[in-house]
Amino acid sequence: MMDNMLYIVPYTKEHGQIILSYQMNHKILEADRHYINVEGDAMNLEEANLAFTGIVNNKPIFAAGMKMIWGQVAEGWVIASSDMWKYPLGVAKAIKKDFARVAKKHNIKRVQTAIRKDFTKGQRFAEWLGLENEGLMRHYGFDGTDQYRYARIF
Repeated sequence: MMDNMLYIVPYTKEHGQIILSYQMNHKILEADRHYINVEGDAMNLEEANLAFTGIVNNKPIFAAGMKMIWGQVAEGWVIASSDMWKYPLGVAKAIKKDFARVAKKHNIKRVQTAIRKDFTKGQRFAEWLGLENEGLMRHYGFDGTDQYRYARIF
C-alpha cells in the first residue's frame, strides 16, 4: 500500500539486502560500504523474534534488532537507508519502543553495540536509547577506525 505510513514488521534477510544495497544513511558510514557483503550480512542479522523492519510504501527503510552472543548478552544493530531521514521521529520512536520490548521479552540482560568514534549522531542516538559509553575500542572498525562500546543493562 502506498500511503507514506511507517509499518513495523518482522525482519527478514530480504529486507536487509534491500537496505544494505541502498546508500547508507550518513556520509560517515559510507566508509564502511565496501566492507559490506549485502547477502551474507543481511542473512547474518536474521534471528527469530529479535529484529524488525520499518517499511514505507512497500520499501524497507530501516531495520534494527539484536543478535545473541552468549547467555543473556546480545549485540544490538541498526541498518538504514537515507530514506529514514524522511521519517526520523517515527523511526526513532519505533526503535526505542521495540528495543526495550524485545530485550525484556527474551530476558536479555545486556545489549551492546559498537559506534564509530566520528559518528556523533549514532552516539547521541545510543544514549537516547539508554545505552552508556563503556570506552574506546581502538582499531575496531572494518577500516581500522576507533569505535566506542555502548551497552545497556536490563
